[in-house]
Amino acid sequence: MATKKLKKKVQRKPAARKTDNPVVDSAREIWLAGLGAFSMAQKEGEKFIDESNRLFDKLVKEGSKLEKRTRKDVEGAFDDIRGEMETRVKDFRGEAEKRMKDLRGEVETRVTDLRDDFETRFEPVRKQREEVEKQAEDVRKQANEGWDKLENLFRDRVADVLTALGIPTRDDIDGLNRRVQSLSRKVSALDKKVTPAKKPAKAKPRTAAKRKPAPKPKAVKAVAKKAAPKKAAPKKAAVKKATPKAA
Repeated sequence: MATKKLKKKVQRKPAARKTDNPVVDSAREIWLAGLGAFSMAQKEGEKFIDESNRLFDKLVKEGSKLEKRTRKDVEGAFDDIRGEMETRVKDFRGEAEKRMKDLRGEVETRVTDLRDDFETRFEPVRKQREEVEKQAEDVRKQANEGWDKLENLFRDRVADVLTALGIPTRDDIDGLNRRVQSLSRKVSALDKKVTPAKKPAKAKPRTAAKRKPAPKPKAVKAVAKKAAPKKAAPKKAAVKKATPKAA
């Protein structure tokens, strides 16, 4: 259609403007043909641009629709993946906790078994230690008892030797001291009894008072003389005790 119209236009224009020079006419026709081609190309370009714009808008619409669909699909897939990952994480966590619990129970069981085994193996050693400690305690007690017996025996032997030689022992000396103290207390008591008797004699004449107190000191001296052999009595008793032991 465009070629036919171009031919008509080309044919009409040269008919109106024919010149005597055919070269000029042909050049003009070529120029006009170029202009017609440019005009057609411009029109076709405008049509192509319009079609391309319509096609671009259509593609944009289709792209937006596809984007929405893909976004929904991606979001759904992401939600599915996230849910699956959360489920897997929960399952993994539960399995890990279960394994840790089982491992802890196994470790506790092994520790208990090792402790029981150690106690079982150590029991004979503990019994031996207790037995050794008991034997050591018995030996210590026996040693103490033997030492006490030896000390008592040595003390008795020394006492026997001292008594055989007539040497007073510590017990004899202590007894003698006690007897001396008792005798001194008795003497002091007698002195107290004698001193009150002098007071009523003071009312009598001096001659009578001088004569009567004279025998009283003799009584005190007699008591002192009697007390003196009592002090020596333990020595005699010790000698008498020694003689039967020697027999």
